[in-house]
Amino acid sequence: MKYFLPSRYYLCYVSGPHYDDLDKNYRISPWNLCYHAQCGPVGIHTDMETAAMFPAFYYPISTTEDQVVTGFTRLYQMEILPAYYQHSHFNLTLHMKKWFSYLGNTSYCQEIVFKNALTGVPLARGVTHNVRVDFKLRRPVKIPEKWFRDISKDQLTRSKPPQGFKQPPRPDKSYLFTTEVTSSCVDSNQHQNMAIHVKNCWDAGSAAACSNQLSQFNTDLAYYNLKQVSFLYQGEVVIGDALQVACWEHPTNSKTLCFTMTKGSEVIGQCQMEFYPDSQSMLKNQVKAKL
Repeated sequence: MKYFLPSRYYLCYVSGPHYDDLDKNYRISPWNLCYHAQCGPVGIHTDMETAAMFPAFYYPISTTEDQVVTGFTRLYQMEILPAYYQHSHFNLTLHMKKWFSYLGNTSYCQEIVFKNALTGVPLARGVTHNVRVDFKLRRPVKIPEKWFRDISKDQLTRSKPPQGFKQPPRPDKSYLFTTEVTSSCVDSNQHQNMAIHVKNCWDAGSAAACSNQLSQFNTDLAYYNLKQVSFLYQGEVVIGDALQVACWEHPTNSKTLCFTMTKGSEVIGQCQMEFYPDSQSMLKNQVKAKL
């Protein structure tokens, strides 16, 4: 992974896929793409020399004698473009560009664009809405005035954060998937990482499809082409927590899967995954090509 700086307000990095980035269909999985979306600031926070090169992107995490401030993601949205599926991911080198697009009282947004580093073709684009949080108290913390002075107003294109999505009511016969938070699921914020939430929903959808519980999906979701994933984070889970993920098809778009993640009676998060309508024909072509 290599960081570089087109300006002090934009972070870029280039990374080739690791073997465990790839799913059983030899493509970078949606949750590993989510990891890559986080990877820029994580690499910077753990390297003080690099942090000095990217002052704007070191902001989300800060430490004083009295307080440790970090960032919690509230909303993650990523659109996967058709070009993402047109080439093998074995030798794909990702170029990611990330920048601030909104500053509020306690929250901020960052835009993300992934490209093929060799061709410059866009592969995916998304946004995260994040909240600055006191690490110990788990309470929102006001964004410092320094952010508003240092971050260019020209790039703050959002007047308000994205509102997310409207989740349809969960039907009584939705498919239920259970899992548990393990040590490897937890990040430096001492809760399950946002990418693992996406993976939990993906596993629930695949299990529902393989159990013939969905009308438009009948095998592992790795063999369908994801168009967009949105996740609204509403609560924290830690090591040992038992989770239940409900999965069902959207009532007006059967190519969209809906998910609700709960811990007991508490809703931890909600997710929607929309797939390209021609995924079935693409799946058949992929199978023929392999045969």
